[in-house]
Amino acid sequence: MDTNDSKRKPSQLNKQVIRFGTHKVTIYQRGDVIDSSYYFRIHIKEEDRFYRKSLQTADRTEAREKAQSELIDLLSKLKTGQRILALSLHDLIKRYSLNQQAKADSGELSPNTVMAQRYRIGLAEKFLIENCPAGLETKITSIDGELFRQYLDWRTKNVAERGKTIRRDVVRDELLTIRKMFLFAKENRSCTEKSIPNWDFSVEREGAKRERITNTQFKDFINTTNAWAKEAMDPKDSYHRRGLMQVIGLVSLSGMRSGEVFGLKNKDIQARGRNQFVISIRAETSKVRRSRVITVHSDLLGIWLRKSQLNKESGDHVFSPKPDGTTPFRDVFYHLFTSLRVRLKEIDLDWFDLYHCRHWYITNRLYAEEPIHHVAKACGTSVKEIEATYSHVLTEMTTARFAQKKLEWNPDGSYKIIKVLES
Repeated sequence: MDTNDSKRKPSQLNKQVIRFGTHKVTIYQRGDVIDSSYYFRIHIKEEDRFYRKSLQTADRTEAREKAQSELIDLLSKLKTGQRILALSLHDLIKRYSLNQQAKADSGELSPNTVMAQRYRIGLAEKFLIENCPAGLETKITSIDGELFRQYLDWRTKNVAERGKTIRRDVVRDELLTIRKMFLFAKENRSCTEKSIPNWDFSVEREGAKRERITNTQFKDFINTTNAWAKEAMDPKDSYHRRGLMQVIGLVSLSGMRSGEVFGLKNKDIQARGRNQFVISIRAETSKVRRSRVITVHSDLLGIWLRKSQLNKESGDHVFSPKPDGTTPFRDVFYHLFTSLRVRLKEIDLDWFDLYHCRHWYITNRLYAEEPIHHVAKACGTSVKEIEATYSHVLTEMTTARFAQKKLEWNPDGSYKIIKVLES
């Protein structure tokens, strides 16, 4: 059976178009084959592709009868929702990517989410190319979901060859994205449950973990970054390094996520005086897909907007590579941070990343005894997430308050609370 109508077709002999009710099929013999059998050809409008099949007879009358039987069989399958033409892995990846990009364009998904999905789908592509002889032309209906039980070993070996390791929860998240692509195919009747990826490893439930940051470590990080920024090779490099410092400063003073900062445009910022700014964080730039408005006090941001920033149109990004204001600063930032990390390694802070600036902001707000739900609102997260991620801070603060009070019991069984003077 041939389903690719884009291929160059051989000459067709004894071609006849036959109508069966509202349907039209073509039977013909191939001109490039001696004593060719008749072939059956019909356009499947539900799938917008052509279906062709040999009728295994050179007799014209018999070919007409077989064509009618083939049509009846096709129509019965279409009526029950079955897909007639098998989708290739290449076609599935293309269709799923277009579907996800459309969701990003409509604001249903963030661009960062789509970018992460593309990376994970790319891993699935490499895995299947290595494990399926037909590679990208593999029909997804022929893929057995049990094959993905080998994915963990494949992925572990893959990163080990580069001298690295990978956590199981990372692999699990990759597989969840890959499964979503196959579920998309199933929902569109392109495959059955049999093709949905399965795996048999488990991931222990753990709360989010971050390296503990001390005040000394954060100061060392900022001082090293400032020194590194002054070592720029040319004006363009200097502009980009100062932009990196601005991003770090804004995250440290606001608790914004990286995607929210990189998505920030001039129209999202309103100045209230020289160094106070009201920032509107748009839903499409937020990981949780919710907008919020925050107030930030920052001398650095004021200096950047008034004196340093080159791209000042309303729709330009606040941080962007020189001189293009339409391009986000993300790629340049992380490229430069790789260079900065070499310097951080000298003071044993090469594990530090941009998220730790948000982490530092939230930690300080909690130590300042701000209500947890206020911190969660300001940072666009949930109280549950704050309690899970910063349980060590909350426990430390709570037990410190416990130590400031003691109970004094009276002979009659009553008690009074006595505040302990701090030494």
